[in-house]
This record gives sequence, structure tokens and C-alpha cells, in this order.
Amino acid sequence: MAVKIFRAAVVLAAVVALVVPAASSAAAATKPVPSLQPAATAKLWRQLVRRARPVARGRAADCVPLRLVFYAATDWLRLATKLAANQAPCAQYYVSIPPLAADKTTFRPDQPWRIRALGANFHALAEINYTGWSSWVAANGSSWYAAGVEARRRMSAQGFDVAAGDAWAVNEFSTAVRAGTGAARANVRELVRGLYNAGGNGPPVQGAVFIVGVAQSPASLSVYKGFLESWYADTPFWTDMTSYVSDWSQELYGDVRNYAVPGAPLDARRDELAAYLEHELTLANAGPPEIGAARAFLQTAYSPLANAAWQWESAYGWTAVPFDQMQDYVSAQTYALRANGAHFGFAWALKMPSGMSSTEFANETGAIADRLAAAIHDSAAAPESACAGTCTLSLPGAAFNEAWKGFATWSAPALGFATAPMTLAAGTPSGPLSVQLQLVGVAHADTQPVTVTLASSSPQGAFSASPSGPWTPTLGVTIPAGSTAATFYYLDLKAGAPTITASAPGRTSATQTETVTGGAVATLTVTPASANVPVGKAVVFTASAADAYGNAVAVAPTWSSTLGRVSPVTGSSTTFVPVSPGTGSVVATVTTAAGTVTASAQVTVVPGKLRVSAIAYARQGRRLRVTFTVRSGSGGPVVRASVAFALRRNGRSFRTGVAKTDVHGRAIFTTVTATRACYAAKIVRVAAHGFVWNGVTPKNGACR
Repeated sequence: MAVKIFRAAVVLAAVVALVVPAASSAAAATKPVPSLQPAATAKLWRQLVRRARPVARGRAADCVPLRLVFYAATDWLRLATKLAANQAPCAQYYVSIPPLAADKTTFRPDQPWRIRALGANFHALAEINYTGWSSWVAANGSSWYAAGVEARRRMSAQGFDVAAGDAWAVNEFSTAVRAGTGAARANVRELVRGLYNAGGNGPPVQGAVFIVGVAQSPASLSVYKGFLESWYADTPFWTDMTSYVSDWSQELYGDVRNYAVPGAPLDARRDELAAYLEHELTLANAGPPEIGAARAFLQTAYSPLANAAWQWESAYGWTAVPFDQMQDYVSAQTYALRANGAHFGFAWALKMPSGMSSTEFANETGAIADRLAAAIHDSAAAPESACAGTCTLSLPGAAFNEAWKGFATWSAPALGFATAPMTLAAGTPSGPLSVQLQLVGVAHADTQPVTVTLASSSPQGAFSASPSGPWTPTLGVTIPAGSTAATFYYLDLKAGAPTITASAPGRTSATQTETVTGGAVATLTVTPASANVPVGKAVVFTASAADAYGNAVAVAPTWSSTLGRVSPVTGSSTTFVPVSPGTGSVVATVTTAAGTVTASAQVTVVPGKLRVSAIAYARQGRRLRVTFTVRSGSGGPVVRASVAFALRRNGRSFRTGVAKTDVHGRAIFTTVTATRACYAAKIVRVAAHGFVWNGVTPKNGACR
């Protein structure tokens, strides 16, 4: 909370108490000073102190007591003085004083008495900076209890008088405390115990704690809600808080954009603010008997810390609006708070807007403080009086966050899986899986043992508490009281995507889909199982595999054959081209961890049919070139075929010859001729390994 504002670039200087900061050209948090208007504050303070009468004591019988806790990052004396000048009847005011910036374990001297002097109902709170005291514990090798005791000693030395009503305020309980991370809760329990009893060296005194803030704007609050519900079940923690803490101040630094909705009636704005500001107590009141300790504590100690921090875009919500709209906003928050109780407070932290002079900044923040004091005073008579003449301004685009209304109901207990979905092979046990007790997605232990029943959508799925079995189609696992999860194992013989369901009486069931793949290759099949193939004709063979349970398994076997060529050599399928007649096989081989698995298809290779598809003639000078084109039955070229022919010229025998085909299936014969003539050829024989000629000479002839 407060520590965040000191990280900004500080451009306001104050070297002594009650000195007005200098002007700045850029927005920055103000340094901690007692007052931004020291002269005016001193004058008003003297007037109030001289008055020397407890305000409204005579009206105690006809008014409701208020307990008001303020966090002041700076300007604490001006804030307290303005509150005292227009204080509510029957109200007790507690205003924090920040420690020294140079050493957050050292308290400011000469300040507590100034707040007490404003009246018996005004009290100083020593800010116990958690980060600062954490460093003290580490540096001294000490304990958190000892830190609390030492803080009480230093408080007394600097003028904090617990006998006169002063107290302490821890700034702040972190998200680790809320989540129960590590030793965070144990540490703060010991800290507040030491602050309370001072090690026996001072009067016991309860104090306040500020709890790290949660923004008003998030649309999804389920995880946060789950953490709260889980936290509320930590009975020992709340028992200690009941003993040592008087004010449970949740930091509720709201967003004006979630309030100032154009056209929204005042009662709607009030209710939306209340849903946010009161959500911790609202949730506790809706909770089950098991959170009785938390509920009882919050019903007396809950003190929402609303937002009077001005000109912030982060860290303290969003309040980057003109000062008059901020006045409107603090009035509306007061109305919502007062309509729901008499125990609350505000954070007072200021940041100068860019381009604003220090005088203007002091005047406008002073006006906000005046409005805050007036709203609290006026609401004592009737809550709606806090909004007299105000709570009307709006912002374009502002919208309510309805998600906060969800804290009016306690989440149904549920089950969830704490481990991610797994991929496992059929017949092989999974790694450890974990089923978890949850509230709104957050692990949450039960006070009683919970038996969870596990089942699978797969008819061949089974469960066990051990990776070695025994295995059963359903399994009951017990999560002991105080624990959040139980471990189990899953086994399935069928590949697919089985859904595991976890169920328990009174809880929302959980499901999770696992992935089961085929196991090791047990059988291999080649398709087709047999084939009669002419030489030169291609046939595609495909391999398929299954594991021991009949699940398909993807494979890429190695292929081989003695009767022809296979391509590719490795893959789920291959193309076989026979080169020699005969009987043999095409073989697929898969290598596994257990050895090799093979399968084959029987192949009978028969001679292929070939034909001379064309005879062409060409003359080049005195040479005649005759080209014979030879094709297989499938239309492919036949290589190394021997073509014997008789060539006739003008109807008479002219030449005989033999030519062999090239890679393109062409056999070329060239001869010398003396004169132009007409030529024709007759095929006598065609011979090629693995092929049989069809005996046909194609029609041919040419005059060249």
C-alpha cells in the first residue's frame, strides 16, 4: 500500500515538519509531511485544542457509535484536524502516522500527541511497515514475535500512548497471507501477537491491519473469491486475529469509472459501491458453519478502507478526476459504508497532477478532506445525508462491475484435477494423477474426510492407488480432513480420448480427458496380401499395425523385395515395380524394443506385354533414320528391348536390321540411301527381359 507511492519520482520537498511542498512539473506522490497547509492547519489545530471539550458527549444516548480508521500516507495532521473540526457525534477517529522514510522501523517523534490533543476520541496509529520489519527480522536473525515486541517499545519511546487510546496498524498483510503461501500467515500471527502484548512490557492493546488491496474493475473474481473462502476456513488464524486485532481494514481502493455511471440513480450507485466495499463481510455471512471463527471476527472487526486517495491511475485504484468529482466520490462511498455499518475508514494518499501549482494542489486536496469530514458527520444522522447536494456527477463510459454481487453467495464445494491431462500408451499405467478439493478453482481442505469416486468413459479403463495395481473400473480414494488432494493411477487398453470423472456427495463433479495412444507394435499387416503383377507395372503396398490390444499403431516400416524395386524404402506405404518374372514377396519390417516384427505380401510377377507403338521416318541428307518406339502394357517405355525388322523400299526388300531401345523406349536405325523413295518396315521380332511382344507391326511408311 503506502510503500508503493514512495517509488514514484518525488518532486515535492519537505525538510521539516509542517512545510508546504514545492511546485512540480510532473505528477508525483507527496512526501510524508504532517500537513500540506501547515499555517492553516496549525491555526485550526490550536483553536480545536483550546476548545478542550469532548464533542457530542451529551448526545451519546441518541447516536450510533462510529469507529473510523484512516490510513494516511502523508498530510496526517491536516486530515485529523479537518476531521476534528467537523466530527461526527459518538465517533472514535484513528489516524495512522507513517514511519520515517529512511528507516521504516523508526517512528516519527512529536506527532502522536498532536492527534490526541484534538480530543479524547482522536487516536494515533503507529504504522508498522511490514517490509521494514521483515528486513529487521532478517538482519537480526530474530522472530516476528520479537519484531512486534520491539515495535511496541519504539512506539512508546516516540510518544504513542496506548493507555490514552493510541494503537498500531500493520501495513500490510500481503497476497501471500491471503493465499496461505509458505509461512506468511504464521509470520503475521506472531507479529500481531507481539504487538498486542508487548512481551509483557506494556498494556496489551489490539490494533489494526491493512490487507493488500483488490481492484474494483476485474470482470472475473472467481480465483480471488476462492482464496477468501479457503482463508476463512483457517480457524487458528482467525482465532488469533480475534485476540489481537480490533480493525480488519481491507484496502478497497475503488475506481471512479465503476461508480459514476451516467443516468444511474443514487440508490443503484450506493448498492454497487456496497457490493465492493462490503464483499469480505458479505461472503463471510454467506459461509458455512466451518468458517464460524472468521465470520464472528469479521462481524465485529471488519473496517472497509475506502478510497480518498486522489489523482491516481494505479496503486490506489483510479481517481484521476477533478477535485469536485472526487468530493462527489468520497461522499458516495461514505453513504454506502454508513448504510451498511458504523466501522470503516479511508485511505488518504495524494499525488499532484502535472502542471498544478502546490498552492492549488493544497487547496483542492483540502477541499476533498473537508467534504470527507462533512460526509461522515452528516451521515451520522442519516446515511443518505452524506450525499446532500452531491453524489450526482458522472463519467462518460463508466459502468458498474456486477461481479461483486457474486460474493452474496458461498461457492459450492467442488472437485478438480490438480494434474494436467496426460498422454499414455495402451496397457501402460499413467504417471500419478491428483484429484483435489476446491472452492472456485482454489484448493480448499475439508474439515471431514471426503471420499472421491473415479470412473472412466472407456469400457477398458481402470484405476488403482498404486502404479502396480490392482486395477478396477471405479475407484474410491479418500482425501483426509485437512488435506486437499489424493493421488491415483489410470490404465486403459483402448486407444482414444477417455474422460475421467471424479465425484463426491455434495460436490460439483470434475472431468478431465486423457489421451491413450496405441502401445508397442505386436502385429503387422501388408495390404494387399497378394498380387499378380506384370513386369513393369507398379503396385502400391500399405502396412498397418496394431498393439497387443488391437489398437491401431502408426508405423513406417522398412520395405524390401527380390523381384523388383520398392520406393520409398521406408514409410507407411511403398510402390513396387517388378523387374523379373517369378514368385516372391514384398516384405515390411518394423523394429521395436522387443525385437523385429515383419509382414509380407505374396507377389507373382508375370511377363509383361509390350508393343511397338510407332515407327517414324526422317531423312537427313542421304541418310534415312527409322525410329521404333516400344511401350509396355501400362504405357511406359521398355528399356533395352531388341527390335528386329525388315525395311522395304518402293515395295522391294531393302535392308534388315536390329536396334535396341534407349531409356525412352526408342530404337533408332540409320542407313544410307541414294535416291528418294518410299519406305515401310515390318517387325520381325521384339525381345526384352520379362516381356512378351504382341506380334503386331503398327501401320507405318513414308516417302523420303
